[in-house]
Amino acid sequence: MKKSKGLWLGSLTALGAAASLGRFFYDKQRSSDKKTYGIICAMESEVAPLREAMDINRTKEISGLIFHQGMIGRQRAVLVQCGVGKVNAALCAEVLCTCFEADILINTGVAGTPDPQVKQGDIVISTQAVHHDMDATPLGFAKGEVPDLDMIYFQADNDLVAKARSAAETSDIGDARVFEGTIASGDQFIAGEEQTAPIVKNFAPKAVEMEGAAIAHVAWANGVPFVIIRSISDNADGSAPLSYPEFLPIAARNSCAVVAAMLAMD
Repeated sequence: MKKSKGLWLGSLTALGAAASLGRFFYDKQRSSDKKTYGIICAMESEVAPLREAMDINRTKEISGLIFHQGMIGRQRAVLVQCGVGKVNAALCAEVLCTCFEADILINTGVAGTPDPQVKQGDIVISTQAVHHDMDATPLGFAKGEVPDLDMIYFQADNDLVAKARSAAETSDIGDARVFEGTIASGDQFIAGEEQTAPIVKNFAPKAVEMEGAAIAHVAWANGVPFVIIRSISDNADGSAPLSYPEFLPIAARNSCAVVAAMLAMD
């Protein structure tokens, strides 16, 4: 049942072909010494602080998504709110890669954590990302393995991870701590032991959310380096439905502060 990588990535290839039509709408005007950062957030509360910090020079709508082009700090950026879930995230990431030729992808926002050492407000920077809801084990694949990529984890770029950590350690995030580790993504809001137990057993993530691995997957397919930067809003347990809305503004502010500090660097 093994299939070629090309066949398994057929949907992404088709999406890329469709998204390439968007080049008509994109005026590059790129300088040779700057890279373009594609920054993806799922929700308005996550993207709003970055949009406020951005010097926007144009806005484009592609595939129902609003892309803001301009500068954040010292870096050229394209900022977008993708919506919740992995399909939305993958669509958005492919448009960034294909239409805007993003050199780097950053996914930021809030997340839950099943790790008792990580607290609400803390920052988690991805070393790798995994689809925790990918399960082709009846066909002989490992949990999280995307048939037939021969991999479970998508590795974040080491330089971006180091840069994100440096930014987090110097940004205004109060007494929040900084962690690095696996970020696990799936199309569920994780809110209980029944959900967290198998995820922890299989992947031991520092954070769980609903978009990052899809963005990492698209970044890998396009050969674009990525990093995921999340701030913790809840403990991914039975209290999550109540604590999530309470800590969402704090966590969103912290994650945006780290990204803004990162893009303020040379």
